[in-house]
Amino acid sequence: MNNEHTTRALKQALADRFGEEVSIPPGLEGLEQLLAIANQSTHRAWAERAVDADLIRLLAACALSAPTKSYLQQADIVDLRDSTVRSAVESLVPSMPWMKTAPALLVFCGNGRRFRRIFERRDQAFTNEHLDGFFNPTVDATLVLMNFIRAASAIGMVCCPISVLRDRAEALATILEMPDHVFPVAGLCVGWPLQERSISPRLPLAATLHQNRFDEDHTDALIDRFDSRYKAVQSSRRPAGSPIAQTWSDERAKQYASSQRADWGRFVRRQKFDLS
Repeated sequence: MNNEHTTRALKQALADRFGEEVSIPPGLEGLEQLLAIANQSTHRAWAERAVDADLIRLLAACALSAPTKSYLQQADIVDLRDSTVRSAVESLVPSMPWMKTAPALLVFCGNGRRFRRIFERRDQAFTNEHLDGFFNPTVDATLVLMNFIRAASAIGMVCCPISVLRDRAEALATILEMPDHVFPVAGLCVGWPLQERSISPRLPLAATLHQNRFDEDHTDALIDRFDSRYKAVQSSRRPAGSPIAQTWSDERAKQYASSQRADWGRFVRRQKFDLS
């Protein structure tokens, strides 16, 4: 793809994503990589093509090259290769049967254990037992998760993060034998695409990109604007006779009308994190 074609494709992808034009400086390098990121989509259907352990190891090595808070390296990946273990994890979320068809299933974890072990081996008290001691490995694991998705995308693979595994955090920790100060952040299905996926729209940049201060002066209007665009996009993609598309706000309000993961804090404390 030549640079002019890539520029047009990138502009179109961002327009589809945000409903507005995003300018691209002339002569900018790396447009192919930006286009891949702009076209990122979540998949839940997979081609019948295996993903072997060596490929996952390569992608994991690239993913774990992500930035890490103070070089503490507080992220781990569990590759579920054993069929018994994987089946046990899949059974925790029966509402997502497509997990069973994914060629690979991973769990990304925050790990505050290794760092504390350094202090134990030196007979030193760990002086940072507070909320930041949980937050840092969470961020590390999230950076690694996104880096894995980018690495997979670079070779034509697709992924689907699974936060719902945290609904069954205690059971998941038992299955994966997670010790104290280790916790799941998200699962990830990985495979080769069965088909193309359309770009999912996002809130306008004015709602999420701020300059100099956090600006929420026009939040309601921007959400209303996005709701209209979201509903129009969803309606255009639905087969004739499908239920009428809802707005983004209506869908999300319905999704979170019931409490979710109210026991997450209790689980994290059970893993010996102090959240004060």
